Amino acid sequence: MRLLPACLGLLLPLASAAIVLGDPPSTSPESAIEIDLELKFKLRIKTPGNSANQVPATQTKPKVPLYAERLRPQFHFSARQWTTHQLNPAIRSKPPHGGEEGWLNDPNGLVYYKGEWHLFANGAGSYWVHAVSPDLVHWTELPPKLRRDDQLGNTASGSAVVDWHNTSGFGTDKERALLAFFTGWKNKVQCMAYSVDRGRTWTKDALNPILAHADRDPKVFWYEPDQKWVMVLYGPPNRSYLFFGSKDLRTWEKLSTFPDMFECPDLFTLPLDGDKEQLKWVLSDGNGSYVIGHFDGTRFHTEQKKAALDYGFNFYATQTWSDVPQEDGRRVQMAWMRGGKYPDMPFNQQLTFPCVLKLRTVGDEIRLCRYPVQEIARLYGKEHQWENVTVSPGNDLLAGIQGDLFDIEIEFDPGQSSALGFKIHGHDVQYTTKTEHVVSCRTHKMYVKRKDGRIQMRLLVDRTSIEVFVNHGEISAANCILPIKDGPPPKLYVNSGDAVIKSLKVRELTSIWRKTDGK
Repeated sequence: MRLLPACLGLLLPLASAAIVLGDPPSTSPESAIEIDLELKFKLRIKTPGNSANQVPATQTKPKVPLYAERLRPQFHFSARQWTTHQLNPAIRSKPPHGGEEGWLNDPNGLVYYKGEWHLFANGAGSYWVHAVSPDLVHWTELPPKLRRDDQLGNTASGSAVVDWHNTSGFGTDKERALLAFFTGWKNKVQCMAYSVDRGRTWTKDALNPILAHADRDPKVFWYEPDQKWVMVLYGPPNRSYLFFGSKDLRTWEKLSTFPDMFECPDLFTLPLDGDKEQLKWVLSDGNGSYVIGHFDGTRFHTEQKKAALDYGFNFYATQTWSDVPQEDGRRVQMAWMRGGKYPDMPFNQQLTFPCVLKLRTVGDEIRLCRYPVQEIARLYGKEHQWENVTVSPGNDLLAGIQGDLFDIEIEFDPGQSSALGFKIHGHDVQYTTKTEHVVSCRTHKMYVKRKDGRIQMRLLVDRTSIEVFVNHGEISAANCILPIKDGPPPKLYVNSGDAVIKSLKVRELTSIWRKTDGK
C-alpha cells in the first residue's frame, strides 16, 4: 500500500474530484482499493492474499437504503450485499462457480445457541449467508461464513449442531463448539467446521474431509440412545438417503440406505397430537415431502407412505432448527422460496416465514402440519376485525385498508356461495365450495374438508410472496409474486351467493428491518 499516496499525488491534479468506491475490510486477505476519477482514470491496487475470500466490488452505488428496496420482502428473510452493489445477483456461469453477493438458496445450519436462532443459507456454493435473531422474526445479517476454498471447492449445503458432549474436542471452558457440516463440492466429500465464539468466526477442520463418501447435503444429529452422531446424506444408489454413524465425528460407519428421497435430508421426532408418549420420526426430503415412521439408530422404518407438505410453486430445501431448548420444545422449519423474481434488485431469492411443525391426526392419516411461529405478533400494527358477518357478491368489506404487509386470518361458512377468496395483486387465494379445493396463485389444488361446516384460512402477504395455511396448517402453499406497483390492498370476494364470516382478522404488519441501521 506504500504506492498509494504517491499515485494519488500524480493523479489528483488531473481531476476536480475523486470518489473512493471500494474500501474493503482490513481483514480481507486480498484488499483492493479502486479509485474512479472524473477524467476516467482508474487505479487498482492489490495487496497479497487469498482471493477466495474476496468478492470483487463494482462501481454502482445503491439508490435507496438497504432493506427499503421496492421489491425487498419486509418480513421474509433475504440476503444483503457486503463488498459490492450490483443489481440482479445470480449464480455465476463461469469459474469460480457460485452465487454472487445478494443471492441465497438452501437454508443451511439452522441451530439455536445461547438465546440466538442462527440462520445460514447457501450462497450457491460461494459461502453460507449468516444471520441471527432473538425471536425468529427480527434478523441481523452477519458477514458470510465458510467461503469456498481451493482445496475443498465450493461450500455446498449442510447442517449445524451444538457439540454438548465436546466429541469434537473443540469446545472451551466458556463455550460449547458449534459444528457445521457441509459438502466440499470439488470432490463431493463431507466436511466439518467449528466455532467457539457463538458462530461469529468459523474454522474448517484440518482433517477434512471427515467422510469421503460422495454426494451431498449432510444432516447430522446426536442420537442419544446409542450415544453417537448420525449423518443422513443424499447420494447414490439412485435417489436415496444414506445413513452413517460415528462416535468421534472422524470415523463413520455406513448404517443403511433409504430409497426414493432427493436432496436436503432432515430427520426429527414429533409427538402425535401433542402426546409425548407417542413420538414419531419424520424423514423429510428436499421439497418437504415426508415419511412418518421409526428410526432405531440404524434404519428408518416406514409407518406411513410419503406425503406432500406444501402445494406451492416456491417451496424447496426444507430444514429445521437443531438444539432448540426443551422448555421451548418446538420444531421450527424454513424453506427456500425457489424461483421468485426480483427484477433490478440488489438481492435475489427469499426464504419462507418460520413455521412450527406438528403431527396431527386428520381423518384416517397422520398429517405433518406447518403454521407460522407465534412471534409474528411482534410485527402487528393496526388490526381490523369482523365477527358473524354475512357477505355478498360485490361487498367492500376491506375497503379503506392500506398497506402491503398483512397477516389475514379467516374462518367462514361458505353458505350459498360457490366460492370465497381474496384478490391480492391480481392473484387469487380461493376456496371453491363444490370441489372443496383451495387454490393459491393458480397452484396445485389443495383438497380440504370442512370442520363443523367451516373452513379456516390464514394468509401471510409480503411484497413478493403469499403463504397460505388452511385449517391451521393441515395444508399450505408458498408462492412468490410480483406486486402491482402502487396496487390495491387485498380484496375479499364471494361468488354466486352469500357466505357467513365467523371471524376475520386483517393485521397490518411492520417491517422486520426497521430496527437495523440499514448500512
